[in-house]
Amino acid sequence: MPGATGPLYPVAGFDASALKGATLIIPSVSLGNVPQLAADLIVSSLGLRRVAFLGTGDTTAPFAGQGEDGLVTGGLELYGAAGQPIFVLLQRAPTLKAKKDAHVELISALAHNYGVELALVLTSLDAANQDDAQLLTPHQAVVPPSPGAHPALGRLAQLPALKLTLEAAAHTPKETATYPPFLPGAGLTRRILGALADVPSGAVSAWVVEGDNRGDAHALAGVALGVLGIDAQITEPATWKGLFGPGEGWSGGSGLDAEIYG
Repeated sequence: MPGATGPLYPVAGFDASALKGATLIIPSVSLGNVPQLAADLIVSSLGLRRVAFLGTGDTTAPFAGQGEDGLVTGGLELYGAAGQPIFVLLQRAPTLKAKKDAHVELISALAHNYGVELALVLTSLDAANQDDAQLLTPHQAVVPPSPGAHPALGRLAQLPALKLTLEAAAHTPKETATYPPFLPGAGLTRRILGALADVPSGAVSAWVVEGDNRGDAHALAGVALGVLGIDAQITEPATWKGLFGPGEGWSGGSGLDAEIYG
């Protein structure tokens, strides 16, 4: 059932028809890589495994490494599990500038060609753009004007709505009044939401300062699972060992980030 712009390459006998009526979690490569880390936590917590590759990997920077499912790549990899209507689309390397449109087309084709019922995008924004009131709301929702009746979108709408005012070069405030809104530092989030405008979809955004973002990832994963109505214990994958440093350094710091971030 693959389309011309969205070839899906199943592994381990995965039946792509399982995507029909399912929920697709899409982490957008953005500040601090917090969405990718949160998606990694969701995969580990729900016991998901790689079931397919989306595209040939030519829209992202070349990357390969060792993961719990063997060799992992920087391209788009789909994770799921038998009997679970939740899939996660992992991306471990940045999107190539010249391939942004093709990259978004792959994601759009996956959702449209295979009958995905809900798409939830995870994204992160620079905490320097917060206003005073938003200091108490670390996660905010990006919801379309007419979100539809999906229960998850109803729960998403219960989060504070994202409001972002930026000072443009001419000192004229630029507000996020349109949908999808302008999201600085959020990577391809806006393009992805635009491409999925006719699919029930929305986004959870997290305010982020780059550093040891382990806690940010845990929090974003918890919010995402809550939006989807899933009660699960957040479990870190084995590949997170030493994620932000070895944890045993000359400074005597007890945090894993002691040697990197002081």
